[in-house]
Amino acid sequence: MKTKLFKFLTLSFLIMFQWSFAQKSVSGTVSDDAGVPIPGATVLVVGTNNGVTTDFDGNYTIQANEGDVLSVSYVGYAAQEITVGTASTINVTLSSDNTLEEVVVTALGITREAKSLGYAQQKVTGDALTKTKERDLKTALAGKVAGVQVITGTSSTYEPSSVRLRGEMDILYVVDGVKVASTDINTDNIDNITVLKGAAATALYGSEARSGVIIVTSKKAKAGESYIAVDHNTTVSNISRLHPYQNEYGGGYSQAWDQFTYNPNTDPASWAAFNGQNIPYYAADESWGPKMDGTLARHWDSWIPGHPEFGKTRPWSPNPNNVKDFFETGIENTTSLSFGKGGEDFSVRATGRVSQGTIPVPNASRDTYDVNISASLNATEKLTIYANMNARIQDTDNYVSSGYGSLSSNFSQWWQRQLDMDRLRESYFYNGAFYTWNRKSARNAKPQYWDAPHYEQYQNTNKNKNSTYSGNFGMNYDIMDGLNANIEVNRRAYNRNSHGRTYVGTNTLNTQAGYSEGSYFSEQNELNAKLKYDKDITDDFDVTAILGYGARQTKVISTSASTSGGLAIPDFYTIANSKDKPSYSTSRSNRSGISAYGLLSLGWKSMLYLDGSYRFDWSSTADAENNRIETYSLAGSFLFDSLITADWFTFGKVRVNYAEAPIFPGTYQTSPTYSSGTAYGSLASLNVPNTLANPKLTGGMRTELEYGLELKFLQNRLGLDFTYFDREDSNLPVAITAAGSTGYTGLNVNSKITSSTGVEVMVSGTPIVNDNLRWDVSVNFATLKKTVDFIYDGIERNILDSWLSWSSMDLQEIVGQEWGMLYGRKRLKDDNGNWVYYASGNHRYENNQLLGNIMPDYTGGITSTLQYKNWDFAVGIDFQEGGLYHSVTDMFSMAAGLHEWTAGVNDKGNPKRDAVSAGGGIHQVGVYADGSVADFYRAPDSWAWGNWTRDDLWLVDASFVKLRQVRIGYQFSGDQLSKTPFDAINVALIGTNLAILSETTDWGDYRGKKSPGLDPSELGSNWSGSYFASEGGQLPSARTFGLNVSFKF
Repeated sequence: MKTKLFKFLTLSFLIMFQWSFAQKSVSGTVSDDAGVPIPGATVLVVGTNNGVTTDFDGNYTIQANEGDVLSVSYVGYAAQEITVGTASTINVTLSSDNTLEEVVVTALGITREAKSLGYAQQKVTGDALTKTKERDLKTALAGKVAGVQVITGTSSTYEPSSVRLRGEMDILYVVDGVKVASTDINTDNIDNITVLKGAAATALYGSEARSGVIIVTSKKAKAGESYIAVDHNTTVSNISRLHPYQNEYGGGYSQAWDQFTYNPNTDPASWAAFNGQNIPYYAADESWGPKMDGTLARHWDSWIPGHPEFGKTRPWSPNPNNVKDFFETGIENTTSLSFGKGGEDFSVRATGRVSQGTIPVPNASRDTYDVNISASLNATEKLTIYANMNARIQDTDNYVSSGYGSLSSNFSQWWQRQLDMDRLRESYFYNGAFYTWNRKSARNAKPQYWDAPHYEQYQNTNKNKNSTYSGNFGMNYDIMDGLNANIEVNRRAYNRNSHGRTYVGTNTLNTQAGYSEGSYFSEQNELNAKLKYDKDITDDFDVTAILGYGARQTKVISTSASTSGGLAIPDFYTIANSKDKPSYSTSRSNRSGISAYGLLSLGWKSMLYLDGSYRFDWSSTADAENNRIETYSLAGSFLFDSLITADWFTFGKVRVNYAEAPIFPGTYQTSPTYSSGTAYGSLASLNVPNTLANPKLTGGMRTELEYGLELKFLQNRLGLDFTYFDREDSNLPVAITAAGSTGYTGLNVNSKITSSTGVEVMVSGTPIVNDNLRWDVSVNFATLKKTVDFIYDGIERNILDSWLSWSSMDLQEIVGQEWGMLYGRKRLKDDNGNWVYYASGNHRYENNQLLGNIMPDYTGGITSTLQYKNWDFAVGIDFQEGGLYHSVTDMFSMAAGLHEWTAGVNDKGNPKRDAVSAGGGIHQVGVYADGSVADFYRAPDSWAWGNWTRDDLWLVDASFVKLRQVRIGYQFSGDQLSKTPFDAINVALIGTNLAILSETTDWGDYRGKKSPGLDPSELGSNWSGSYFASEGGQLPSARTFGLNVSFKF
């Protein structure tokens, strides 16, 4: 298949290459009224498919005959037509045309003039989105759209990022009319995206889009274009931030050395020479051990039989980079090949992308293959046929995730600072047996808690293969002037297969080998049809009306199985090789729905616009007797720039909208479901639900009111977009306790009410523009406040998530307070602000105390692009102020003696870990419960383990300013390429995830200043799921640099 595709692409290239040399060469420069070159202008031979675009200097070269007519155009300028004569140089000046307006794609793929819209939306071009070649759409959005908060996955892994839009995460993604997952999208194929933010903007999509829609428009070949383009980038990534480790004390629970005692009854006679040697406490997975001062001692590998180090002592010395040395340099190569051709009556474009690479975590790799094809044909004067097809296949070897119990938990929470990673790598498998640093004792090589890290990564492996196919086929028919009919079918199919093994060998922690596998399949099919009437009724009055119908069906099937009791045949990893009856589970869901909708838009004198939409939806997930919901919106906008005659004022608009969007309940939430499990003998196993089904349950109702102001000055060189929204979600489902007599523990009812308000601001401008230099910059800023107004009669508090079983840490919503409050154990202070201590020296605490909120006070970003002659320099920054999360890594790195704060010197200038009687310890000042003064020193290990369940100690302020993207590029000019077959060549150095420019560097209590640790912008796999309220064990973040080369011919 790959060979055939290569032959096809090669043939297409040869044909297009031949076409380019058929005629006389005409060249010139396209510039504006001020003489500034216009890059990207289209030069087309009228009546043909022959066309080119200008380079950065406004230069073009095109093949044409004498007598041909060249059409020169660019958005925002009046097009010109020029007849080719004998001259081979034709320079063109385009005049600004304020009547040409920006067009954006809105709900259901409907294109509208941006000026007419009465709701908030923001458009981002594909080039601006991926200047540094991000492959994840969500990460690429960081800092570019007001109201969008991006929470990136751990950058040294394959964890995906998450997006909150106005505080909500259930966002709909649409590519060319097809609903997809964000991970389906080939960012190299994006022409632009439109972010629809509020309920009025998304009303035509119905309830599934109530929290916002990100609409992706793929690249298409324009009329007159004929090209082949290649884009390649090679990137390298390395660990950039590590947790702040201490490097003074090694592994153990005590600073005192143990000595090996020879036992002639059990030990070989040769071991008599070891008698009296210093040995650490190998079974400890903490670093409260002896000072790393070079004392000779027996390290873990000195007990491996036959090993060169066997019986030898080595200095007990720090290895400051031992964690960093575990990681490697990740290398990724991504190549895209595109070809396109567009004529007056057709367009076709195809893109193939291959991305292969590794990440800094050893033995982890991913290959991704994308194919994107779009085509349209004007079959007749009235009929247009179009189709889009997207495919992605992704193979991942050893998906690595953060979280407690993982590698990150090992390194940052339970580790020893004297360990040499090179020795671990070389010796964890020796003479057919496995060995770990965490052996039970000198005489027992079995692990106490941890296998060696390389064993985990190379032996306990997993594999995931995903495939996604999506696309659509549609027809547009012009029934009469102004009346158009469209019918379209969409489909998305996703399939995932995964398997993993638990390996067992000599001296491994696992004593039972295992194997698991799973599959997940989903498909979504849709049919959409609509009539659109678009007509200027008079010179002053225009109308747009749409009537539509939709039908959809979604199916999901998942299965999982795992061996039980080990493997019957060693090292044969399959479910059928299970020693006992394997565990098995499956789930299946189906849902369907239909919809009918209408839109009416009225415009008067291109000044006043009024829109109204109404949509009916019927869904199989709702009560059969009441399964229809009605979504509607009203929006108005008033353009007042024509009333202001000042030269400096270019555009002005005020807008207001209101929408109501009811919500369907989730699949099977209105009826009882019985989950299947592993069979009991020959009998099937079904689990009875604990929650009583409520057939009258709905998903709730969202209402939203939005106001906006848009201003542009100085011929669009300065712009402002301001939005204020007020949203209420009512009748939301909430779980309540059911009476014991029902036989159920609870049921879901409709009662909860929350309200949200926020401000979104976007300022954009071009401070500098002349013949050689152009500087574009934009800044966005957004706030959000979400309040819990009501839960249920008699219920004032609801626990959203609880993840710390050893303390009382919860994420809660409480009536009258902001949503997303963290409650847990909090250290007690008296009325005078003094810490209150137990007699033991531990902090007194109170349970269920307010600790803070997980939501930021505001978010935003800065994007800057500077073009100087053929050079371009782009910077992307995003920021967040406020918001807390709970750090398990901080908690256990303190408890395990790894954190730098557990070492160093105290306020006396003495080592903290010296005995308190010798001047060591951590100074504690406050009062006891009886009010008497408390002024004492506490050993660091006693302080850490005595206070580790005080949740307020481990809260992290998630504020940050991040330098996320930098690009330095060079575009070769037309003169430089005039004797080559290339129309354009661009070379760029790119960097992503480069640095945290600002973050909180203080503990906020007597611990004082702290060194940066975890990246506050990254919260991958965490204990609080989609709430991102806690990190359970974070891998280090990574910084990426690369080289990008693209050319077109």
